[in-house]
Parts: sequence; structure tokens; C-alpha cells
Amino acid sequence: MNGPEATAIVVTYNSSAHIIACLTALRQADAAVQVVDNASCDNTADLVAAHFPEVALRINTANVGFAAAVNQALAGVRTDVVILVNPDCVLPAATAHALLCTVRAQPHVGVAGPRIVGPDGRTAISAHPFETWFSVLASRFGGSLLPTKLRWLLCGGQRRRVYDACLEPGHPTAVDWVSGACLAARTSLLRQLGGLDEGYFMFYEDEELCLQAWRQGAHVVYVPAVTATHVGGASTSDDPSRVWPHLYSSMLRFFARHRRRSYPLVRAIVLLRAVIGIGCAFARLPAHRTTALARVRAWSRVLRLAATARIPLPEGQQSCAS
Repeated sequence: MNGPEATAIVVTYNSSAHIIACLTALRQADAAVQVVDNASCDNTADLVAAHFPEVALRINTANVGFAAAVNQALAGVRTDVVILVNPDCVLPAATAHALLCTVRAQPHVGVAGPRIVGPDGRTAISAHPFETWFSVLASRFGGSLLPTKLRWLLCGGQRRRVYDACLEPGHPTAVDWVSGACLAARTSLLRQLGGLDEGYFMFYEDEELCLQAWRQGAHVVYVPAVTATHVGGASTSDDPSRVWPHLYSSMLRFFARHRRRSYPLVRAIVLLRAVIGIGCAFARLPAHRTTALARVRAWSRVLRLAATARIPLPEGQQSCAS
């Protein structure tokens, strides 16, 4: 071949358990690979350097977040398509090729994502409609707070149709957004957008990317006939007090930017969920002290975050309020 088919960008953070499998698959797919390590405390960077000397490796001295790390690598991309791959995701060569063909063969397609399955082969939901206050309400009060069937009924017809499409292999279909665990994007589109939005430290940068792609007239396509295997959560801390504040901060930022009229309601939902979470965690203290205390800390940080959130809208930002 004359050169790499595409450039894969992998952002790592304490990813030593999965990075070998991830990079092995990407090299088999004939992708140029750029790894940006966000100050891992394990031997992730050493493993990459030792086993994949041909991979471009950048080691940050601090964790700058996912979006900022991707943008660091994007500056050195020389191919027309970029594949974002989580370090705990294995992307088969056939899937990579299908994503590239989808983007290259259809000039109107800017982003394409495969069907994502877990290590057990079960399909994960990786294509979604853009979030609304109602979808936040249903998801944040899910799990033990609402039965699964009731949440399924509450999620709305459009969301159910998209989720049904995730479960069965079929033809490529346009969706609002696809998971950033594995997606292919046109390099020119990413550069036109200025890269990923670094205002999101982690979470929601994929939804933001796809929303901005649609606004530029580029379609987002879900390709359910091909799969990538994703473990999930391998690059996040086990401590919810570190992860959950990032999740809810990104959620509030997304709604402040794009769902302005819904933002106060979403903020109220987050506040209520945090209060309920603290109460449930205290109730578990006698039997599960360590886990319960971690949840108390996590929800307390989320509560403070939502109570003090003042996220200004950028000048000229159009909102698609709902």
C-alpha cells in the first residue's frame, strides 16, 4: 500500500490492561496510530513505546482531558480520515475499512460509527438522538430508581427506534450522534470545527462533535453491519468522586450551550438526583461503608457543582432550545 488508510488517535489514561490489544488491531488495519497519554500512573506509555515503536507517542505531564488530547494529535494527522478509538476498544480491520468506505464514498457523510459490542458479544447502545431534558430525567433516574421497562416506555418513540436499530445489523442509517468510543470522522471536518471542544474534559464531546457536524451540513451515520468490541470504563477512575463531577459538568455545559430553555430544568434534575444519591448512599453505610462513602463524596461534589454552576453561552451561539 502507498500509505496508511487512516490515522487512529488513541487517548490513554492508566490503560495498560487493554492498550496492547487495541493497538495490535489498529496496526492490522493498516492505520497510522497516534497515542496521547494523559499522565498515566501505570506503565501504559512504557508498553506503547516497547511494543509499538512505530506508533507516534506523546506523553503529557498532566491529564488535559480527552478532547484536548485528541486535538494535540490532530495537528499531526496527514490522512483524510481520523478514527477515534478508546484504548479499551478493539477495532477489527474489516470494521475500520467499512467506516472508511462509508466516509469516503459519500461526500455528505462527516462521521460514521460502528455497532459496538461488549466483551460478551452483547450489543451496546452506541447511537442516540440528541439529549433533551426528558431523556436526562429518564436516564438519571434509571437503574434501581425506575424499572427498565418503564424507562424504555418513557424514552420516546424516536429514541426507541434508534435503539432498535442498534440491536439488529442492517443498512447504514443517519442518526443524531454516535459514541466516541469508536468513530471515524473526515479530517477536514474536524479541522473546520477547530477539533473537539476542549470545554468538555470528558463525556459529551462526541455528542457535541456530531451536533456541530450536522450544523455544518455533514451527516452522522451509524453502520450496524460491522462491530467493534468495547470494554467500557477502562480509562476512567474507579472513584466516582472523580468521574461523576466530569459527567454532570459536561451535561450542564451541553444544555447551557444547546438547550438553553431546558437548562434550568436539567440543573434542577441534577440537584435532585444528587440529593437522592446522597440519601441512598448514607442508607448503605452500615453494610457497605467504603462504597457508600465514595458515593457520598461523589454526589456531594455533583451537588456543589450544580448548585454553583454558572455556565455562560458563547457570544453568537445559537441554541436549539427544547
